[in-house]
Amino acid sequence: MSRRQAMTRQHLLDAAAIVFARNGFHGSTLKEVAATAGFSKGAVYSNFKSKDDLFLELLDERIERQFAVVAEVLDSGSHEQAEQLPRIRDLIGSIQSTFWDDNWSALYLEFVLYARHNPEAQAKLAATAQRSREFVQELIEHEYAAVGVKGKYPTRDLAEISLALFNGLGVNQLADPSAITEQTIDITLALLYDSMGVDNPAVAEPSRAPRGHATS
Repeated sequence: MSRRQAMTRQHLLDAAAIVFARNGFHGSTLKEVAATAGFSKGAVYSNFKSKDDLFLELLDERIERQFAVVAEVLDSGSHEQAEQLPRIRDLIGSIQSTFWDDNWSALYLEFVLYARHNPEAQAKLAATAQRSREFVQELIEHEYAAVGVKGKYPTRDLAEISLALFNGLGVNQLADPSAITEQTIDITLALLYDSMGVDNPAVAEPSRAPRGHATS
């Protein structure tokens, strides 16, 4: 891929992020994406086969960037849980504001429901979900190696459970924005640390202020 083509592709992905977040998956068109990016509709089709492929490419890109940030933060300081937990809590809030806010949670849920009735989209979405699970699995295994702990449960299952927990929190927050607090996030992280077989500190005192979350 030439540098010019790569730049065009990135401009289209950036435009798609704006259009999808604003209109939802069904309410968006490739023509609008092209116009937002400043290109013709033909430029979209020369880079992506369909709206499904454009959305999934955008989803993959955001997931890869998100996990790159997570990996960097986990390696940026001590692996002692008492010090690492606050960093992860702050990271979750940062990810929500940067990569995965309520609009994106709703958009992802919309595409999941759409894919249920579209076998080709379902297969592609499953492949994206598998890559997300592999990312989380790698992070868990890296953490085990860093602290010298052998896990009690298979890391693949721990990765899937971790994703399910935060995806579920994302859906719950769409229904009731006040439901997810700092204490909710602290307890979720503590439960995940427990499942990894790593000692965890006392859960933080309850916080009444709603706090964001992130999904993978």
